[in-house]
Amino acid sequence: MRYPAKQRWASAADLLALPPRQAVTPDDLAARAAIGELYARYGIAHDEIDLAAMGDVFTEGGVLEVSIGGPVFERHTGRAAIVNNFARVTATQSDQRRHAISNVEVTMAGPAQATSRAYGLVSAANGETLNLVVSCAYTADLIREADGLWRFARLWIGMDDYAGKAPGTQEGGAQDA
Repeated sequence: MRYPAKQRWASAADLLALPPRQAVTPDDLAARAAIGELYARYGIAHDEIDLAAMGDVFTEGGVLEVSIGGPVFERHTGRAAIVNNFARVTATQSDQRRHAISNVEVTMAGPAQATSRAYGLVSAANGETLNLVVSCAYTADLIREADGLWRFARLWIGMDDYAGKAPGTQEGGAQDA
């Protein structure tokens, strides 16, 4: 189900709570940079339909959750299920997507655990027009695994709205209204 976009919908639903600030230590800086790169790799993997790279940004038991202006309506558990969903979604998109992910905020929960929040804008080019198709927020639980790489243990994508038919829904978005 879709909900009309309204100010602070994600915070009101406790999906995008901003935790208290933490002092940043020199040891945290490398983790924060690696987590920022993880978001970049997620976006590029999506845009280039790189199934192996998409799988590599999630833990084996990772969880992907999706909302559009309200509660989670779609949940995929396990790396294979997430990659299969990604393949299904990208098969419905014939345009070139580009994810621009910014405002990455990281809260360290230990040397190998963190939570994060970020914003994203997704454009789509189809050879004739260039459109903004999604504005969204992300929250994540992250783990640094034995290979030293950070991965999403849980990634929530909270779309403010979606131009067109959003994957996983039966309804159109703002441009269909």
